[in-house]
Amino acid sequence: MAEPAKLIVSLNMQLYWGLKNRRRLDDCRADLLAARRAVPKLLKLFSSYGVRATWAPVGFLFCRSKDELLDSLPARLPAYQDIERSPYSHIARIGDGEDDDPCHYAPSLIERIASAPGQEIASHTFANFYCLEEGQSGDEFEADLRAAVDVARRRGIILRSLIFPENQIEPAYLEICQRLGISAYRGNPQPWPYQPVSSARSTSLAGDLRRWLRLLDAVAPITGTRCVSARTPLAGTPVNVPATRRFRPFAATNRWLSALQRRRIFGEMDDAAHRSGLFHLWFPLRDMGRRPPEQLDELRRILDRFHGWRRLGRMESVTMHEVVMGRQWTDEPTHSSSSLRTTSP
Repeated sequence: MAEPAKLIVSLNMQLYWGLKNRRRLDDCRADLLAARRAVPKLLKLFSSYGVRATWAPVGFLFCRSKDELLDSLPARLPAYQDIERSPYSHIARIGDGEDDDPCHYAPSLIERIASAPGQEIASHTFANFYCLEEGQSGDEFEADLRAAVDVARRRGIILRSLIFPENQIEPAYLEICQRLGISAYRGNPQPWPYQPVSSARSTSLAGDLRRWLRLLDAVAPITGTRCVSARTPLAGTPVNVPATRRFRPFAATNRWLSALQRRRIFGEMDDAAHRSGLFHLWFPLRDMGRRPPEQLDELRRILDRFHGWRRLGRMESVTMHEVVMGRQWTDEPTHSSSSLRTTSP
C-alpha cells in the first residue's frame, strides 16, 4: 500500500507584535482577544480530529513580565534602515505582563498548547526578525534566533522548527538555523507571487500585483495544484517543509469566497492523498479573531476532508519536525466517524 500523505498545519502566533506597523492597538484589540479565546477551541478541534499542529510564537510572547522581556533581549538588535520595522522602541508602551496586557504576552497560552498532546511549539524568531530588510545582518539574525531558543528553553521547550516572519527567507541564514538546532522551516511555494520580498518591494506596484494574485489563487487555480510528492523528496538542512495553502478568513466576511477557497483546498488535499505527498495548511492565529465561530466551522469542514482520507489510510497528520524525523503516527481521533459531517473524498 502507498505511503500515507501528510497533513501539516502550522500557525503564526504574534498577537499585536505582528500588527504594530499596520493597525492601532485600539482598533484590533477585540480581534486579538477573540483570537486568544479561540486557542482552547482550536486545541479541542485538533484533538477531535487527531491533528498534530505546529504553533510558532514570537519570542516576546514567552515572557511573563516586561522585566523578563528586557532581560531576554538579543545581544545585537537589527539595524533596519526603516526603523519602523524594529519592535524594540514599542517595548516602552507595553504593559507589565499578561494579566494587564494580553495582546503583548502569552506565556499561559504557550504553556497550554505545549501541554496538549501532539502539538509542537516552534519559533517565529524572537522579535519578528525580517531577514530581507535593508540594514539587517546575519549576525543580528543569529542573536535574535539565539534569544528565541533561550527564552523557550527556560520554559522547558526545545525549538526544532522555524516559521520566518512575513515568509522572508534568506537562504544564507539557514546554516545559522541548523547550528541553533532548527531542523525544519516552512518554505514558500514556488510560483512568482509567493516569492519573498522586502517590505519596500512589497509596497511597489509589483508588490500589489503579488498580493492580488495570491488572493485570486486562494479561490481559483491560478498557479495550479501544488504537492511535494514521494517523487520530489524533501531536501536540505534544515529541511524545507513548504507551505501549500494559507487558510484565509473568508468565512468571516463572504460565504461565496469561503466556499471557493474550500474547493481549492479540497483539490490540493486530494492531490496530496493520491500522490502520497504533503499538504501544508497555515494561517496566522490573529485571523481566528474575526468571527471565530464561522472560522472554526470552516476549518472543521476542511478537517472533515482530512478525516475521510485518514479513514481510508491515505493521509496522516504530523508536525513540521515530525516530517523531518519521518515518524509514523497511528493515534486515532477521539470522536467516532458517525459524529462527523464527513465529505467523502
